[in-house]
Amino acid sequence: MRIVFIFILLHMMLGDINKIARVNKLKKAAASAYANGDYATAISTFKTLTDSMGINDDAVLINLANAFYLTQDTSRAIQYYARVLGSDQANLRSSAYQQIGVILQQQNKLKEALNNFKLALKSDPGNEDARYNYELLKKILDEQQQQQEDENEDIKPSEYARKLKQQADNLAAQNMFAQALQIMQMGLKEDETVAAYNQFISKLNDVVESQQ
Repeated sequence: MRIVFIFILLHMMLGDINKIARVNKLKKAAASAYANGDYATAISTFKTLTDSMGINDDAVLINLANAFYLTQDTSRAIQYYARVLGSDQANLRSSAYQQIGVILQQQNKLKEALNNFKLALKSDPGNEDARYNYELLKKILDEQQQQQEDENEDIKPSEYARKLKQQADNLAAQNMFAQALQIMQMGLKEDETVAAYNQFISKLNDVVESQQ
């Protein structure tokens, strides 16, 4: 029985060694394809590691996400970047947040992009690319808000708009920010002069998003 046990143990050890060798070979092949700009091959090889061999390596996942991004498959890129957001490696976690921010900015989802750049900096304050993206996008959003405020100064709220604002103020005072936001957004559809309170609506939206 002891001989059989030793044989089984040796067989398992050899199997592990062979798997490690294959994993390392695939990683090297994927990295080479990626470096040479052959992203299709890199994706295929990385996915063999993650899907077929069960490798949950954050460096592999983020390189796979980068390859998808470089082939303009942003939905799959975000899918794999998201899997790195819980990484215990701050630089990889930061890079994943940053790249999600870049994609969201390209999709004109500017506030969401800004939040991801902020999270990238929180994960790794030394991420200078994320810092540059954050500061630049923050400046763009501040300028847009200022322009909107200037335009809103010319809008005279109707009696309906003023009553709606009062209702929203009462709800906000009770910390019912989502309900306040909802009635203001519905009011915009009924009366365009509710836009005079766009700054208030924007602040409500920021509060609601921060609570999610």
